[in-house]
Amino acid sequence: MQPPADRPSGATVPAELTGCWRRAWIEFADGTRDDTSVVIWLQLASDMADVRVPADHPLRSRAGFDDCTLDELRSLAGSESSSGHTVCTPVEVGDDGVRRATAEWFTGEAGVAFQPVSAFPEPGLLEWHDDDVMIERAPSGAYVEEWRLLPGTRSPASHDVDEHGRHVYRSGDAVVLVRDRAVAVPREARLDELLAGCGDDRDRIVALVDCEFSFALARPGDEGPVFVIEASTIPWRVGEVVDVGVR
Repeated sequence: MQPPADRPSGATVPAELTGCWRRAWIEFADGTRDDTSVVIWLQLASDMADVRVPADHPLRSRAGFDDCTLDELRSLAGSESSSGHTVCTPVEVGDDGVRRATAEWFTGEAGVAFQPVSAFPEPGLLEWHDDDVMIERAPSGAYVEEWRLLPGTRSPASHDVDEHGRHVYRSGDAVVLVRDRAVAVPREARLDELLAGCGDDRDRIVALVDCEFSFALARPGDEGPVFVIEASTIPWRVGEVVDVGVR
């Protein structure tokens, strides 16, 4: 799945696509395979958000941006996280009994793309072998990946903005928090290329990487469920309990 591009919102997606999906693995055309990265895709009726980060980020122990070296700050530039909305064709059942559809992703007015330029800018060919397992393929053959639906993440579903201005995407026991960077990117380029143009200007580097996509799951608490961050583009936020209340 690629970071979205601009397009007005469309119709709702098929019910099979809704919920919070965790990628089990991705295999690229050259045969390389990634089954360790944390990749989460939370899909509502139209709106979507995904979080893509290393499973064991080396900067989790840092106290904040000021606690990072310049090279460590630059290492934050690799995420492909994004938010926006999904347009998907109706699901069709083939002669082999497999359900299939084609999806595309777009930022629209409220979406955020961690990467100004997509690594894989093409639709996704989706197929379901059962309700909890989805395969996605690139039409070009660039990749194939398997997604697993997280239990308890189909409802309730909502997208709101909290008191801090973060977008809160919720699907059952899963939440994705999205906060855009405070500065506009200077041009359409991959983030590492933009950082290379910053030299050793710490403030400019931080301004570009300070873009939050955090994935939280509900856990039992003394007074009911609490949401705990499990993965984030701001790695030291992992383990935090977050208030997902909205205005």
